[in-house]
Amino acid sequence: MITLPYKEELSYLLKVLKKMNLQALVVPAGTMPDSGIDLGLRKALGLNSGYETTFSCPSGWAEDRTVYKLSDEFMCNYIFMLIPEGALVIGPYQTFEIRREQLLEIAERCAMPATNFSRLEAVYAAIPLLRDKTPLLSMINVLGESLWGSGSAFHIIDIKQELTAPRGILPEQGSVSEPEDFMAQMKAMEARYAYENELLENVSHGLTSRAELMLSNFSLKLMDSRSTDPLRNAKIYCFICNTLMRKAAEKGGVHPVHLDAASSALSRRIEVIGTVDEGTELMLEMVRSYCRLVRDSSTARYSPFIRRCVTYIDSNIAADLSLSTLSAAQNVNASYLSTQFRREVGKTVTEYVTERRMDLAARLLITSGLQIQTVAQHCGMSDVNYFSKLFKKQYGITPRQYRTENRRYMP
Repeated sequence: MITLPYKEELSYLLKVLKKMNLQALVVPAGTMPDSGIDLGLRKALGLNSGYETTFSCPSGWAEDRTVYKLSDEFMCNYIFMLIPEGALVIGPYQTFEIRREQLLEIAERCAMPATNFSRLEAVYAAIPLLRDKTPLLSMINVLGESLWGSGSAFHIIDIKQELTAPRGILPEQGSVSEPEDFMAQMKAMEARYAYENELLENVSHGLTSRAELMLSNFSLKLMDSRSTDPLRNAKIYCFICNTLMRKAAEKGGVHPVHLDAASSALSRRIEVIGTVDEGTELMLEMVRSYCRLVRDSSTARYSPFIRRCVTYIDSNIAADLSLSTLSAAQNVNASYLSTQFRREVGKTVTEYVTERRMDLAARLLITSGLQIQTVAQHCGMSDVNYFSKLFKKQYGITPRQYRTENRRYMP
């Protein structure tokens, strides 16, 4: 029989978890969990089974008076325990930021088609990041004590499975005692804005080294406080920086499709920085990311028609990018597209597509542990021999040699 305190503890826990954006499900006894239990992750990977082995109900492997901390093969974490109603499952959540290369490796292990990868990214983006698990575990302990008695009455077991910017605010009236002080503040603000404008101009031209040099002696600790909390203050400036650099990259000719993806990813990372120094380091990474976008994806010199075509290619690199497919997507004659593309871009559609695919291949080879075959698939090429031939033509060496000579991947 469930006691009143237990009901109150469970109800309170579920409300807190909802505020934390953590999923909590009560799976009734004798039933099997469905695909919603992992936010659709296994379904996105094309796996229609495995729920019953990972999230067992009372008839499975789980034991009473036991709290399980699950870490599954997809780098997701759960809290699991049997309760009188069935099974309480909390999660999934992440304990660290998962890199794109790691997602590619998961997709490879599950033989997921490259064209479905964006769906997998969307699922992982919805999984909350929980760097500090202490508050959650404390609440679970309280629930366990309410349900089973003292802390010694139950066990906790770990299971690891393998496989736009705010406006400036003028000083408050009376806060500046002398005209000379106000003039000094004005000059300092003018200098800072001139610094920011020069930084953004470098970003809009994709000049990474110059922009990085300007930030090399920068520290968020030295910025004017907009919040009494130093970490929150750092996050505010990171958000401002992200917005300004996004606008600078837009000025540099980067399409909103690329800008939105980059800005959203950086915003998620800002929310989870843990120290002021991490914020400063993230701002440097913003510079590199937006400068790279300008260098790789700027379409400022193209007509709107070719700009849309180039953006389509860059955003669907693993898809069919033949001249006939592109012309159909743009609803124009293939001959017209071919002529205009070569006139403005300086190369044929096929040459441009191949170059962009080889650029992506080179990046994946040195930043991931994907097999050569999988790299080829993510570059829209099913024939690994043909892929290797094109790669060698552009870089002078085979993909395997390129990886060996330039390897930066740390498993």
